[in-house]
Amino acid sequence: MPKRTTIEIDEGLLARAKKALGARTTRATVEESLRLAAQAAEGARSARAIGQQDYLQQLRKRADLKVLSSEEMWR
Repeated sequence: MPKRTTIEIDEGLLARAKKALGARTTRATVEESLRLAAQAAEGARSARAIGQQDYLQQLRKRADLKVLSSEEMWR
């Protein structure tokens, strides 16, 4: 549901965004910018998770998990 909000926006930045996005209105520009920012952040989070999973898979191949989880390891 749309919410009316009043904000100060840099006019130069808004003009650049409108041109880059091909948007006709300020509202369309802001909404598309927010959509793109959310997608980029979600994609980065997903990429980090995949990287962490890959790292853990490699760690399993190289580390002896029984030793790492043993009491002897941490004395």
